[in-house]
Amino acid sequence: MTKEELHYFHSLEDILSQGSLTPLFQPIICMHEQKIFGYEALIRGPSDSPLHSPINLFNTASIHGRLAELDLLCRETSVKRYGELGLPGKLFINTSPASLLEQDYPHGLTVQYLKQAGISPRQVVIELTEQYPIEDYELMRQATEHYREMGFSIAIDDLGAGYSGLRTWSELKPDFVKLDRHFMQNIHEDRQKRQFVQSMIDIAKSIGCQVIGEGIEIRQEYLAAQGLDMQFAQGYYFARPSRHPQRSLDKNLFAERQQTHILSPGRPRANTLVGSLLTELAPLRTTDKLHRAAELFQKNLRLTALPVVDDTNRIAGILWRDEFMTIYASHFGRELHGRKVITEFMDANPLVVETDLPLKNLSYQITSQTENHQHSMFIITEQNRYRGVGSLMDLLRQITDLQLTMARHANPLSGLPGNVPLSEHTRDVLEQGRDVTVCYFDLDNFKPYNDIYGYSKGDQVISLTAQALTKHVNTDVDFVGHVGGDDFIILFESPDWQKRCEKILTAFEMLHPQLYSQRHLQQKGINATDRHGQEIFYPLLSLSIGAVRLHDFDDIQAEIDLAECASKAKSMAKRLNGNSLFQLGYQHCLCSDVTQQKLLSINH
Repeated sequence: MTKEELHYFHSLEDILSQGSLTPLFQPIICMHEQKIFGYEALIRGPSDSPLHSPINLFNTASIHGRLAELDLLCRETSVKRYGELGLPGKLFINTSPASLLEQDYPHGLTVQYLKQAGISPRQVVIELTEQYPIEDYELMRQATEHYREMGFSIAIDDLGAGYSGLRTWSELKPDFVKLDRHFMQNIHEDRQKRQFVQSMIDIAKSIGCQVIGEGIEIRQEYLAAQGLDMQFAQGYYFARPSRHPQRSLDKNLFAERQQTHILSPGRPRANTLVGSLLTELAPLRTTDKLHRAAELFQKNLRLTALPVVDDTNRIAGILWRDEFMTIYASHFGRELHGRKVITEFMDANPLVVETDLPLKNLSYQITSQTENHQHSMFIITEQNRYRGVGSLMDLLRQITDLQLTMARHANPLSGLPGNVPLSEHTRDVLEQGRDVTVCYFDLDNFKPYNDIYGYSKGDQVISLTAQALTKHVNTDVDFVGHVGGDDFIILFESPDWQKRCEKILTAFEMLHPQLYSQRHLQQKGINATDRHGQEIFYPLLSLSIGAVRLHDFDDIQAEIDLAECASKAKSMAKRLNGNSLFQLGYQHCLCSDVTQQKLLSINH
């Protein structure tokens, strides 16, 4: 043992014998209610000790086999101080799975500490911190179940860091998962992080788990978390850990709730609707007897429920296998109930959804149900008539796959859908013959701007342009895509698309002061060399929009035809000076006779 290691060992012994630990408490915020939900207890060693840092403290305890002893001391100290302070809400207590699984770990002391402090176990969340891998999940499940039976809740800390992962989440089924601070840091600037976090939130909601985002330090991170509909948050932005934590927060920390819709594809694609989850299943009839249900359940041992419909194929209810077996398999159950009609035993209020309901809406419906009403199966109807059933696992799989697909094909600079989702949406529009106006947006004088101001400022222009576009569309029906470079596409189903384009052009012009130096603003342009090395004066950046309304053309049947017409419209718009909108309005896109074209020019 080195001199430093010996010093650490003696310091640990002093701490354990004297109980010289200091608990700090950091608020955990309920984002929806904008108030403190509870506090996490954080431990510090003596300020003059090399074990003041919790990392050094717990590493030293682990090395010398004193982890369980330290874990209990931390728990006792935190609970006692929490009771003295009389803090409201949940108390989150950190513990290591490794200490819980030690053979000589003394159980039952936590309840004793709580009783002495006047705290109910239902107020406490046992937060599992994974510094080391869990080697025996069965023992870990037994340990956590032991705490649940006493009224405690369970949380997994730092999900996605170290050994903490999806298997732990799946095996232990915690009440809370805390996302590692890595995923919250600069989340407002990282599309992939937002996609990952959104997937975790959606999965958690669907299985009755709640997500806490850790390490939120700046307002932009808070706003991004809020936009993802995260339930809880924690970090320096709200409050630092303190011996005397605050009981309320400044209301100025919170913003009005707002959803950020970078992508809203208007009428959704088929694989984003409930109909994509449909599994055909022969239903029971309201006139059927319980014996009939027994036959069907015996034929299919994996069947969890049977829908019940009336003579018009409308939903009457659902018979759950577990509840059925409780009755039918009981003593004399078959003889007593077998000839009774099914309606006496069915659940008359199942979850029923239409085939054209978006998957995200279904996810919200399921998670908003009380725990007693949440089941693994739901009924799918079309125009209020029975079609089949869907499963919760299929819903989770579909939502996760869709989000991964969108993340894979999103433009990394703007965060907008790229060519693949844009192409898919365009094909849907053409196949369904919808009244859509396709607008092709292109920046004028962008290359010389890049040459003078550099690529960093050029990237800022792209990002700000994307924001201007998404701000002025109807997110329920319009689709915004980023073709690449400085080219964007909007498929407008909004009837007032022209006014929206005008607002986009006005918003774009308002960006000039933050993009140019005062000198360039005064001279209304920049001097830059062209491809031949000649210095040329280029006006300030402007935006050209070429528009094509599909219902104006009979010969646009394929995506390639539309692309050709949109490119022509954009080229015509770029011939105009300044910000401009040009609508191609003649019968045949490739016709050279432009006398029938409708020209809409907006100069700012």
